[in-house]
Amino acid sequence: MKQYSVVRIKRLKKQFEHSDLTVGTRAPRAGDVATVVDVYDDAFDLECSDDDGSTLWLELFRPDDADLDIVSI
Repeated sequence: MKQYSVVRIKRLKKQFEHSDLTVGTRAPRAGDVATVVDVYDDAFDLECSDDDGSTLWLELFRPDDADLDIVSI
């Protein structure tokens, strides 16, 4: 996984919950397309935006949290 890669969530294996402490307007869902914002040793930040560029969600994912398809690198 590289920074700025675009991925599609095939299946979530972890329950993400939206709250007042999270960034965006909702939690991740299967089918969402997101951009890799940062890559860490054992995790990565994904951001999903709407057509206007507003953040729908920004979450820290670990490799086992979801099945992802790479859309573009």
